Amino acid sequence: MAGRPRKAEPQVALAAAMNAFWEKGFEATSMSDLTEATGLHKASLYKTFGDKHQLFVSALKLYFDKTAEAQKTSRTGEVSPINAIRKSVSSTIDQCAEGKGCLAVNSLIEVAPFDSEIDRILKQFRQRLENQLVRLVEDAKLQDQIPEDINTKEAVRLISVFLHGLSANMAAGMKVKKARALLHDQLDLVLLPRKKFKSSKLQ
Repeated sequence: MAGRPRKAEPQVALAAAMNAFWEKGFEATSMSDLTEATGLHKASLYKTFGDKHQLFVSALKLYFDKTAEAQKTSRTGEVSPINAIRKSVSSTIDQCAEGKGCLAVNSLIEVAPFDSEIDRILKQFRQRLENQLVRLVEDAKLQDQIPEDINTKEAVRLISVFLHGLSANMAAGMKVKKARALLHDQLDLVLLPRKKFKSSKLQ
């Protein structure tokens, strides 16, 4: 029967809704856009996900789960903490899209200042990712891969801010390859000993 959701549809529909919000943003995405993207009638969307705001919250959480899983997969089996850091942040860039950027960062700019629930969810997500980087930076210190006197929390915060900036630039059209190159240059500046960094650049 047309418009009747099948048992397998909710996650597929949610992924489609996530992409619709990612493409246009929360405010510009209409219920018509969502029904067209998901293939579900408005009544089915409301019944399955609630209103537009509830659907957006679910879509954000799906995006977070995909980003976290991509980071985890990227560093699986990597025994070098510094390489795990590089792979982890690279996977974050790879989750962004040219012309669209990152759904989390886009939402931080567009929705979070006016929506306390979205602001709280975004902060929790950012904290979870930063906590993982903190552990990797501390492991890198223990293995003498980066200087012991580096302020771990400050370094992670700088990396996080730079990732946000790159995402905004990717939304404006920056290519993934360029963003990844800039990101790794920033990691060198933040984490590597200054003398080692300078000498490596001269070789």
